[in-house]
Amino acid sequence: MRHRQLALVGQFRYYKSMNELIDASLSDLALLVRVKDNGGFSAAARITKIPQPTVSRRIATLEERVGVRLFNRTTRSVVLTEAGERVYRHAKQMLEQAEAVATALEEMNARPSGTLRLTCPVIIGQCLINEVLAQYIATYPEVRIKLEATARRVDLIEEGYDIAIRVGELPDSGLAMTPLGAAETAFFATPDYLAEATAIKDPKDLPAHPLFLFSGTLEPSVLQFSRADKKMTAELEPRFACNDVTPILNATLRNSGLAQLPRFAVQRELSTGDLVEVLPNWRLPAADINALTPSFRGSSPAVKAFLAMAKEGVRNLLQ
Repeated sequence: MRHRQLALVGQFRYYKSMNELIDASLSDLALLVRVKDNGGFSAAARITKIPQPTVSRRIATLEERVGVRLFNRTTRSVVLTEAGERVYRHAKQMLEQAEAVATALEEMNARPSGTLRLTCPVIIGQCLINEVLAQYIATYPEVRIKLEATARRVDLIEEGYDIAIRVGELPDSGLAMTPLGAAETAFFATPDYLAEATAIKDPKDLPAHPLFLFSGTLEPSVLQFSRADKKMTAELEPRFACNDVTPILNATLRNSGLAQLPRFAVQRELSTGDLVEVLPNWRLPAADINALTPSFRGSSPAVKAFLAMAKEGVRNLLQ
């Protein structure tokens, strides 16, 4: 036991000594790299703005600390010794890593600037992201923004976009994902239509009405409804299908039928009473809204600032 304690004490003293040596030598090792890379003490002094006598003294102190000569000095040149070459290779890597850390910290603290390229579905651009963008533009005037609101699937990397906002399930693409919220759809109609129409008590009553579905196809859709612990499936054939909110909304406001639309897209019409929700106790599955970024672009200040603002803004709009 006594031998083990002595061994532990010796090990502790060794690591303490090594740590003290490293802590005391880091800046001087960086200075050694400057001397080698710039061809001498005078040149290193000009680059670092440290007086030349101080540079010479610090290198001499480093040599004393490590116990070996690192430079051979003559009146005309300063050349690394063999030991100095070995130390230089490690010190060079250390300095490069330190510079990388400094650059990363500078980027993290930098104010967003440059160009931000976004893409999203049209409905997201009209009803959710437009509010976020208005705030972002006012907050970060140094950022230029390109937004493509489109139904097509944009290839972020090939087309040079920084952020794509997508709705629904996502394939495993290797892109970084930031969840923004979940959007629910529901069925809506005007009070006048409902006053004249056949009563709607549960989802199985929906097929008896003209249906305007937020969809890209006229093929029948099978929708899963839930209420508390009860579930119900309804097969719905649309009279009108569209992947844009505005045409569906216009048709519905003319008392022509029932519309399936995202809740966030009809907040104004609900607040004014122009529309009411049909089957308010039944719920359709929510669709996730995510922001995708290429991993090598996701840490830029402009992208990080937008994602932070979008997470808060979209969540508030979906409530």
